[in-house]
Amino acid sequence: MLDQLHAFYNKFEKSIGSLKFAVIIISLFCVAMTVGTFVESYYGTEFAARTVYKTWPFMLLQFCMFLSILFATYQRLPPKKRLYGFYVIHTGLIMIGAGSAITYLAGVDGNIVLPPNTPARQIMLSNDVLRIEIPGEEKIFTLNLPDAAFETNIDQSWGEFKFTKFYPYSEKVFTWQPEKRAYPKSAPRHTSEYKIANDMVSEKMFLSIHPEADEAKSTLSLGPLSINYLPAPIGPCFIKNNASEVIIWNPTASECFVPEEKKISVQTTSSGNRFLAFKDEQSNRVLTFFLELSPWPLDRDMKVVSDSAYRIFSKKLFTTKPTLFVFGKYHAFYDKDEKLWGGGALEFDQPVSLPWMGFELTLLQHHDEKVPGFIPNPIIPIQKNGEIIKGGTRALLMSVRGQEYWLTNEKGLALLVDGKKAEFYLTKEALTLPFEFVLTNFKMDKDPGTNNPASYESFVRLFTSDGPTDHHVYMNNPLKFQGFTFYQASYAQDQQGNYSSTLSANVDQGRPLKYLGSLFLVLGAIWHYMLNRKRWQKRAELITSRDEPSAQETSRANA
Repeated sequence: MLDQLHAFYNKFEKSIGSLKFAVIIISLFCVAMTVGTFVESYYGTEFAARTVYKTWPFMLLQFCMFLSILFATYQRLPPKKRLYGFYVIHTGLIMIGAGSAITYLAGVDGNIVLPPNTPARQIMLSNDVLRIEIPGEEKIFTLNLPDAAFETNIDQSWGEFKFTKFYPYSEKVFTWQPEKRAYPKSAPRHTSEYKIANDMVSEKMFLSIHPEADEAKSTLSLGPLSINYLPAPIGPCFIKNNASEVIIWNPTASECFVPEEKKISVQTTSSGNRFLAFKDEQSNRVLTFFLELSPWPLDRDMKVVSDSAYRIFSKKLFTTKPTLFVFGKYHAFYDKDEKLWGGGALEFDQPVSLPWMGFELTLLQHHDEKVPGFIPNPIIPIQKNGEIIKGGTRALLMSVRGQEYWLTNEKGLALLVDGKKAEFYLTKEALTLPFEFVLTNFKMDKDPGTNNPASYESFVRLFTSDGPTDHHVYMNNPLKFQGFTFYQASYAQDQQGNYSSTLSANVDQGRPLKYLGSLFLVLGAIWHYMLNRKRWQKRAELITSRDEPSAQETSRANA
């Protein structure tokens, strides 16, 4: 048995340390690196890491290369003078492999975003995590999500919360969803899709007042035009041209009326503020409204009466600039030329004229109860100019008592279970630094005649226990502190024109070993060349002398 094991080991050693095995492994490694380079170019660095560089086949390939180098060196022992350079080269390769393993197991590689003049100390790593917080109880649950590139089924739970599916890359697809809660039949929660267009512009828009429509809007702006989506029952009152231009609205009863219909007079204070008062028959109290100050009734101390069912709209506030009101199947607007409120009912696919720049409004669809929303659809990400332009949404499917919810990295989710609030966040694993950064200034130079950035630099202030210090970070000039190295990576600009800077943060414990291994490679290559140069010269001289004819052969040939 021992003889068989010994024979097997000898055969294994010769195979792993052979030149043939080394050529095969190196060829496969080159192919994998080529594929990884193309994947990284088209789909991003993180996707390439998840599909190529951090997969077990690629790790196994590197381990086989390490074994090939190790056994090739072992088979050439004991040391021979002519192989001294060979030993140094392979020792350098082993050191580089060991340094890379240390970096992979213990290194840090992430990004820190520095908003202007805002302290920051969180490094965001590449690992996806789910964080659940229970406010008031200081409970935090963290779940590490799979480091996968494609849709992954998971079976994890925490209490009543179950997590079943994870999409590392997805795009949001519009869909109609059923309601998750019960509502009174009179409660307005409708959603509509419209098209507003003229000869030059055409724009579709989804508007909703459904309480579960988290990603739908009820107001938006198209240039100077403001669009407001309101409950349908208030629509008919909006198109009435009453003298006061006031609407009184009871959302509980889903009814509205204008003051003139109930002979409610609008009065003016000594300071010029309009107000009206009427008696609420249900609560048996007088409600006072200041028309241009608040939609809620106010008491004698000018405090809001929050338990009142009534609200008030002063249409006068919307006569100075273009404003379109839509109420599902109604619409209303103020025509400055006619100085009248207009509008009316909308029919499906029947455009109606608006008093601005030849625009027309068309009702495309309307639903009274369905919930508009977006569900994630798993895709392969697409990268352009170093940024993910498609597929950047990470999504997790979770369920609570039979109800399913999609949680994404773009927006947190808050749920109330048994009177306790739970907050869910899909984010990246964070590393808290023992010091703080503040971006004090950001400088960017552009290519002449274009808006393309030629270079960008960050001026940061570092706050430590020894006091603040200022640093300048730019290309080929990183900031090194307490084992961390910070490189200038990218930037962003908000709507106000303020720049934020992103620094890549790196901790590489294996770097000294990799540098030393690289030095061994260079020295070993020189040594190997010098040791074998004389041997190659002697071999060349021997071949030359063997090919030259002897003196006797030359004399015989001359005779």
